[in-house]
Amino acid sequence: MDANMGVLLTTFVMVLIMEMGDKTQLLVVALASKFRPVQVFVGILLATLGLNLLAVALGTAIGGIKVIQDSVRAAASLLFIFFGLLSLRKEESDSEESPGRPYKAVLGIALAFFLAECGDKTQLSTFSFAAMYPEQPLSVFAGASLGLLAADSLGLIAGTLVLRYVPKRTISVISAFLFIAFGFISGWTTLRYHFVLDMKTCILYTAVTAVVSLIAAAILLLTQKNNPH
Repeated sequence: MDANMGVLLTTFVMVLIMEMGDKTQLLVVALASKFRPVQVFVGILLATLGLNLLAVALGTAIGGIKVIQDSVRAAASLLFIFFGLLSLRKEESDSEESPGRPYKAVLGIALAFFLAECGDKTQLSTFSFAAMYPEQPLSVFAGASLGLLAADSLGLIAGTLVLRYVPKRTISVISAFLFIAFGFISGWTTLRYHFVLDMKTCILYTAVTAVVSLIAAAILLLTQKNNPH
């Protein structure tokens, strides 16, 4: 099965952006302070392969059903907008975890990373891409795995320095903007070319989604402003 570079690169970039500043990247920084870099990297690699195999298998199976494929595309577009809104939230600091004794470090790190990332927005993003491109599971798997490894390798190698000079809040806002933009672009394409709706209907649905998204973003920001943690 040939890889589609467009799908691979799209998945890679979106997963990389989503993982930047995420709690699991911060977990990697904490683990790197306790274990050798090679142990942390191998543990992350094992967890990443397991997470993405699961997400791609489920996403491809669902996306391969032609009857619901277009509906999944539309839902995935909304999901990306939702991810963007979630990125605006300020997350509580995660406590450092100790996955076990040094000789069990790799498996312990893999388990800790798997549990932290399982069901998280990054894995759901991979699932969504697999459902959107059921004919390209290899491309989605490769892109998602490389994106996750790249982001967490940055956390392993230079995460502490990055978070020292670039506020996590700035990363979250940039991530939110990019995901919301991708969601709207993907949603427009789905409505116009998959559901084959007319221009006015597409504009109406997009406008309604934009208004709801703006209201949700405003509520999130005002709530956090009034309730600083």
